[in-house]
Order: sequence, then structure tokens, then C-alpha cells
Amino acid sequence: MRPVPACTIFAVLALFALCTGCQSPARPIFPAISPDIVWPLPPDRPRIKYIGELTGEASLGAKPRGMQALRQVLTGPPPTVAFVRPAAVAVLGERIFVADTGLALVHMLDLSERRYRAIQGNPADPLRIPIDLAIVDDTTLVVADRSRAALDIFDRDGNWQATRRFPEITAPAAIAYDSFSRRLWVADSATHCCLAVTALERVTTKLGQRGSEPGQFNFPTALATHPAVGLVVADAMNFRVQVFNASAEPAVVFGQKGDAAGDFARPRDVALDSEGHIYVLDNQFENVQVFDRGGRLLMAFGSEGAGPGEFSLPSGITIDAHDRIWMADSLNRRVQVFQYLAEGAS
Repeated sequence: MRPVPACTIFAVLALFALCTGCQSPARPIFPAISPDIVWPLPPDRPRIKYIGELTGEASLGAKPRGMQALRQVLTGPPPTVAFVRPAAVAVLGERIFVADTGLALVHMLDLSERRYRAIQGNPADPLRIPIDLAIVDDTTLVVADRSRAALDIFDRDGNWQATRRFPEITAPAAIAYDSFSRRLWVADSATHCCLAVTALERVTTKLGQRGSEPGQFNFPTALATHPAVGLVVADAMNFRVQVFNASAEPAVVFGQKGDAAGDFARPRDVALDSEGHIYVLDNQFENVQVFDRGGRLLMAFGSEGAGPGEFSLPSGITIDAHDRIWMADSLNRRVQVFQYLAEGAS
């Protein structure tokens, strides 16, 4: 029997790779779960539903095509990038940005295109401790870097545009964009204040100083904004949350140190859903407590562990335009995803 020429083998492999790349569709990123995992438990009406988790590039389940598929046939699949210490999440449509302090970068996962990118910033001045993220006007990603006392600006594809530093900002701990006033709020843990940056160019407002009175802070760690609620600040070492109105005046203050329902041990992050409910992530309790706009406790979910709805040192929470709740579950090296079930939802 005559040996098969190498070019024939290559052609067959190439045809095989092309076929395997277009046969079966990619698996769902968040497979259906039955029965539903919800909070609170029946017979109470469910308000939070578990959707799934992301652990890094592999979560996209992208299927290779063409020559990429051929290379994988010959050499095996390439390594993928996994989360190491996810700290914060920002969402722009189906693009998920995850700040990773363990890898000193931001992961971009495009869920619709099944595309991954590692964002490291300016090669001459790269990210070191990307601690928080914000989306500005649906066009711009801003990354707060605690180590470099910098705000790095990227376009929606993750291309670095500029780095901003301000003498007033020395230890940025959190950022949040107010689309109504078009200002980026920055919480500075070293100066115990919140600062508003206008047009990403200049600091125009300073809010607060160290203290325990309303309007004062003791290590602010998180910010969130909502047009009907205002600016929400996790005032960590005062063990409380403060809500400021459009005039930057304290409107609501709630919480205290303790272990009872509604108390805080280490409030790490805050977020708001479409109805203005305030979610407070406590990384010592390893749970989320949900309050109304007046600071009245409505419910809580989460506990210590590695299963669905369990956390190990959670450090970030954000809620997107579809009321999906994204939580950076730091020591479990993942982002957990939940759905707020509004009135009338099933």
C-alpha cells in the first residue's frame, strides 16, 4: 500500500477543522438551572434568582474555526486566562469588564461575540491595582488604580486612551459615574472624602472629610448613583451607608456596627437596581443586604462557601440595565451572576 502524502493528510485535517468549527453551536454561557435557585425561599415571593458564574476566558465557550481549529487538532487547545482575584465588575451591554488585582489587569468578556481581551493599559505605565471600574456615556471605560493614584481611560473595546492624575486624589478606592450631572465620583480612602471629576478633566467638587457626622466619612470604600436616589456611599469604618441628594447634601444615613439584620461588619460595595433598591455587599458577613431608599432592610442573600449564592471575601457588586447583578467573588476566583425579579417577573 502506498503511503498517503502529507499534503493529503493536511487537507483532510483542514477540512475536518472547518467542519467541526461550524457544526454544533457553542454551549450557553449560563446553562438553564432546574429547579431555580432563588431568594427568599418559598413560600415567600422570589426576588433574586441565581443565573450562573464566570471564571475567565474559558467561560465564553468559544469554538475554534478555520485554521485556529486546525491548530488545535494538531497541538491541542491553547491555555486560557482565568480570574485570579476579581475585585470589581462593569457592564456595557454584553461586554463584561472584570478588574483583577491578582493579575494587575482588566478582563473583557464579550458574551455575544464570545471574545476575550486582557486590558493592561499604557505599556509605559501599566495597571497595577485596578480596584474599581465605571462606564461613562456607554462609550468609555474608566479604571481606578489604587497603587498608581490614577484614572485610566479606555474606549469601549479596551484600547487605552489616556491616564489622568489629580493632586486631590491620592488613594482612589471606588468610582461611579452620574449620567445626570455628567460627573465621575471618586472615593478617596486616604483623604476620607468623595470628589467629583467633570469631563474626566478636572476636580470640581469635594464632599466630606474625616469624621462620623452626616456628610463626613471614615474610609469610604464604594459609590453608586441612581437618578431617583442620588449618590450612595459605603462609609466603611463608620459601618454605615450615606445617601446624598442632587445638591450633595446627606439625605439618608443608615447602618451601624453589629451582627444583627441590617447591621454591617465591613461594607465593601454598593449598587442600585432599576427600582432604586440599595444593595450593600459586606465582605465579612459574605452576603448582600437589600434596603429601600429610606434605609429599611428588605431582604438579604448569600453566605460563606463556594456554591451558588455563597461567597469567599466578595469585593464588588454592580447591577446592569437589565437588573442583572454581577458580583466579584474574590477568593472563589469567579464572578457570580443573579437576576433581580421585579414586580410581575417570574
